[in-house]
Amino acid sequence: MNRIAGNPPVMKTRSPDPGDEQLLKLFWNRAELKKELAQLRRDRDRLVEQLRQQEHTNLRSQQRLEQLEALLADPLEAANAVVYYQLRRVWLLCHRRLDRLARELADRQREREEQRTVALFERRRDGELARIDEDLAAVDRKLCVAEAEWQKVEQNVRRWRGFWNYFRRRAASERAVGLRADLDALVLMADGLRNERRQIEREPLPEWTGLSLDGRRNINFALIAMAQRLLIHFSERDIAVLAREAYSRGLAELSYGTVAECRDLSAGIADVLQRLDHSDRLSSQIRRRAEYLQRSSSYRSESDAVPGAAEFNSVPLRIADVGEPRPADENLLTVNVLVDDYWDLNAVLLN
Repeated sequence: MNRIAGNPPVMKTRSPDPGDEQLLKLFWNRAELKKELAQLRRDRDRLVEQLRQQEHTNLRSQQRLEQLEALLADPLEAANAVVYYQLRRVWLLCHRRLDRLARELADRQREREEQRTVALFERRRDGELARIDEDLAAVDRKLCVAEAEWQKVEQNVRRWRGFWNYFRRRAASERAVGLRADLDALVLMADGLRNERRQIEREPLPEWTGLSLDGRRNINFALIAMAQRLLIHFSERDIAVLAREAYSRGLAELSYGTVAECRDLSAGIADVLQRLDHSDRLSSQIRRRAEYLQRSSSYRSESDAVPGAAEFNSVPLRIADVGEPRPADENLLTVNVLVDDYWDLNAVLLN
């Protein structure tokens, strides 16, 4: 067949098939459903695991309840249990007090050190700015003198006309060039000082890098002093020793005597607890004790924050209230709060 000249062949485009679009939608819907199914399976597995853990928790709670019921059914075992948990409460109470004191002292020390760091930074910056201002004032004075002299020489160069002033004018011109060079150097020096001043003014405050070694040492002495003071308070009826034993051993391993003896000991523990000063403040007695410990202690190395334990083999019952910190008498407890780790002291000391 002959084609008509100038008319290109007509390309027929295929119209979209509705069936193809429907198939594509089904495919995407299937993919989305598979994702949702996978998520549902993960949620189911997580819930099954949580249910299993909850069943174990319930089982353990039921076993404890049954043990407690069996324990309370026997008057002697019940009395022993009361004393045991009272002693554990003493230990945990003392540890919490040490932990609170450690955090409080660390916060105070950090605030003091940050303020001291900022003050030193500002003092150094102010000193450098004052030095730059002095140098800049001296340069400005030299600039005024040099510019006045240069302008005077320039005026002489312009005034000395005629060939008979040739040598005077040449000397004055050379002098003006030298003065101009000196003037430019002084301008550069002044600009440099101003740039240095702007850089110093833009210096950021130094970042706090942690408590200083002296700060950590002071805090540790306060904590050791507090631990000793708590030991002294609970030394009555050997409550401190019994509390340490109760914290490290199980109830089934310990016995505190007959029912009457348990009740008597329980009343004694309650009385000593009631007489404990529950204030979180660092009392003057503890400060004096900390000063005494600091004077009589040493370190294994210069970088250690915790003192050596050998110096704490005995605990003076009282520290003199006036004068140099020293034991007020010869009454001592032969207990080392660091070695025996009373009240979990080593866990709160700052290294």
